[in-house]
Amino acid sequence: MKRGYQIQYCDSTSILIINSQGKIRHLHTPFKVECFEDIGRYKKGSIVYVDEVSAGEKDELIYHIGEGAYFHKNFRITANF
Repeated sequence: MKRGYQIQYCDSTSILIINSQGKIRHLHTPFKVECFEDIGRYKKGSIVYVDEVSAGEKDELIYHIGEGAYFHKNFRITANF
């Protein structure tokens, strides 16, 4: 699914979101995300909190939620600019 924003890793407690107009929002953990599909114990549409972020081997953003780690592509951030 195409998103209207880009996400950049900052550190283990924050990310940058850049919208299509180039506006930047700095989000700090914990922040809310919505599941795109069933993943792990979370069902599609569930709202969960990201406790920590990290970058994978191929610079893929990983969200640490509860006791699990999930790729960011499985979630949507709702942010106001």
